[in-house]
Amino acid sequence: MRHHKGITLIELMVAVLIVILIATIAMVSLKNSRAKARDAKRVYDLSQYAKALQLYAQENDGTFPSNHGFLGSGRSSDVNDALRKYLVNLPKDPRDDGGATYQDYYYYYVAANDCKGDGTYIVPTIHVQNIETPNPDYHNNPCSDGSSQQYADRADYLLIIR
Repeated sequence: MRHHKGITLIELMVAVLIVILIATIAMVSLKNSRAKARDAKRVYDLSQYAKALQLYAQENDGTFPSNHGFLGSGRSSDVNDALRKYLVNLPKDPRDDGGATYQDYYYYYVAANDCKGDGTYIVPTIHVQNIETPNPDYHNNPCSDGSSQQYADRADYLLIIR
């Protein structure tokens, strides 16, 4: 009886399946890590916008820009123009597809929101619509009690500018 040294077809298939399984797990982990990184960038970008808005207010007798508007590089808005002095390289959402609706990827500034809930619409806010991860720290929206809050009720992450 002769014994052949080598691998059988079954052994080869098992080895290939193990490699495929490991590659699949790695790809899923990488995808989740990328989403978390994009979310962290979005939150950081909002903090940069908040600082720019505060600098704007300091130089303009405590008033913030009065027009609502989309924020970010490539966007044309009065708010972007007002902030370019304080934030030379305007951030862009990591997955921005150039859209301009609440369903697309963007940052947005609202000159007056009723975050206190008393109907006075005086608190400026900035928000991002498209947080991708289920991390509750990113879904920080203290202005979410209904449509009277203007755009803030659709925000995934919202900063109140004080």
